[in-house]
Parts: sequence; C-alpha cells; structure tokens
Amino acid sequence: MKKNKVHLETSDLIIFARQLALIIDSQVSLHDGLKMIQNKSDNKQLADILDDVVEEIQKGLTLGDALKKHEAILSTFFVNMIDIGEKSGNLVNVLEQIGDTFEKENETHQKVKAAVSYPIILSILMLGVVILLVVQILPMFSDVLESLGGTMPIITQVILGISLFIGKYFFVILIVVLILVYFMLSYKKTESGQLFFDTLKFKMPIQKQIVISTTATRFARNLGILIQSGINITEAIYMLLPVMNNKYIEGKLEQAVKDIESGETLDEVMEKLQLYPWVLIKLFTVAQTTGHLDDVLKKAASIMEAETDLRLKRLTTVIEPILIMILSIIIGIVLISVVLPVVNIMNSIG
Repeated sequence: MKKNKVHLETSDLIIFARQLALIIDSQVSLHDGLKMIQNKSDNKQLADILDDVVEEIQKGLTLGDALKKHEAILSTFFVNMIDIGEKSGNLVNVLEQIGDTFEKENETHQKVKAAVSYPIILSILMLGVVILLVVQILPMFSDVLESLGGTMPIITQVILGISLFIGKYFFVILIVVLILVYFMLSYKKTESGQLFFDTLKFKMPIQKQIVISTTATRFARNLGILIQSGINITEAIYMLLPVMNNKYIEGKLEQAVKDIESGETLDEVMEKLQLYPWVLIKLFTVAQTTGHLDDVLKKAASIMEAETDLRLKRLTTVIEPILIMILSIIIGIVLISVVLPVVNIMNSIG
C-alpha cells in the first residue's frame, strides 16, 4: 500500500474511534467491524489504512500492533491508547475516552479559529478601504485641486506621495510580498522554521496566554488519560510529544522527562513548563503521592479549558474596538488631507 504521511484530520479520528467503539460494544468481530468502517469511510486515506490493518490482523497481529505501522498518520497517542485498551481488555472505554478528548480539543480549536478569523477579516477590509482611498480617491481630488490652483498641505503631499508610489510600483510591491510569503512558508516547513514559529506563538503578547492555556489543557487532559491507563509519568509524557503539535513544547517536555528521571519533583518540572498556575502545580505533586494524579489532571484540564474560553471572549471584545479605532484614525487622516486643501481654496476665494 502506498503510504501518505499527511496526518488525518481530528474529525476523522473522532468518527473512527466512535464507530469502532460502537461496533465492538455490539459484539461484532474486530475483522468484520473494521471492514464495515473501511467500506463506509469517505476518507480514502483512512480506508487504505484499514485495508492494511485488516490484512495484518488476519496474519495474527493485534489491532494495536497493526496500527503502529501508521502512527505517523494516526498519531502516536491514538495508536498507543488503542494498544493499551486492547491489552487491558478495556478497548471500548478507551475508544470512548479518545473520542471525548479529541472532540473537546476540536471544539477548542474551532473557538480559537473563530476568535482569530474575525479580526483577520476586519483587518483585510480595513486595508482594502485604506488602499482604495489612497490609491484611487486621493489622486482624483489632487487633480481637482491643481486645476483650481490650490496648494496642498504637507500631510496631503505625504499621503499623495505614498499613493503615487504604490500606484507606480504596485506590481513590484506585489511580487516582493509574494516572494517573501513564499520564503516564509518554505522556512516554516523546515525543522528550524517550525521551532521558530512555534516559539513565537508563546512570545507574542496578544495570543501568548491563549496558546499557553490551550496547550496546558491538551497536555493535562491527555496525560490524565494515559496515567489512568497505567502508564508511568515519564513514558506518558514521551508518548504525548507528537500530540502537542508544537516543537517548542516538545523540547520542553523532552527536558521534563530527563529532569524527572534525574530525580526532580513533579512540581519543579511543571514549574519549568510555565503552563500552569502555582496552585495547580502544587496539587499535581500532592496528587501524585496520593495516587490521584489522573483525577487532578482532568480537573486541571477543565479549569484551563474554561480559562481558554474566557480569554477568547476577552480577545474578541478587546480587538474589535481597537481595529475600528485604528480604521477610523487612518480614514480620518486621509479625509483631513483631502478637506484641508478644499478649505484653503474656499478661504482664498472668500
């Protein structure tokens, strides 16, 4: 089978986990159940994977072992959780947990996407209005003013100069911008580029706290599930590296594993991650000694998820008036640059 290294969408993994849990719970054989999902799947990539998995199961492999060939596409977390569930005889419950976890993450992702999309659309519209005023409207008024013998103030001359420059070199500017975007996207695909942009997400003032809270939610929720399944904390953290989908955090988690193995306490390691409030960090350590770390992690995930929702609402509430104010100021400056010469002409006529 030809392998495709593109990750499956979270929505496809949710559907697969839900369908498989339902089929197994209905006492349908694993072989027949996988064939049913394969035949009904709208995703060609998933159907190809299941075709290969069915063949491997017929050869005597377990579901977990058969899926490991495809963990680059399905995610290490997904495959390992199924393997754990299968070996513990609790596969249906594990599949339902996977579905719940991915659904919550998907909801958070959609909320972030919606919160970010509105400011981006508003910014594009704002840029379009400004370009229209500067490139089209202002030069028309300039011609009228010159025919009337009016003199342009400094502000009008500056904006008109910008307008003429953009109009004259528009295609050159466009080509330069496209080249820069191309190189930026190409760099983003490299190892160093991924690390740079992933680190930047945690440094930019506007989105920093949202990225931290969403990352903290994902880490706590998934770590709680793994520990509940009997995985020790260092192995569980290592399994979560690909799930975090962020090179910066992956590096921090790799260091966290080394620190725990060298004897550091959980609260010291968690503090270095800089993802959680001090109170939760202390609770993690207490919970680990009492054997209730998985419960505390799940509660921490709920707390951080609520914090994410609150921050997203605040972001939308704050950014909208700021963008409108910026647009008003820019349009105001352009209009003033047009009105001032007209006022001068009226005064000279008067």
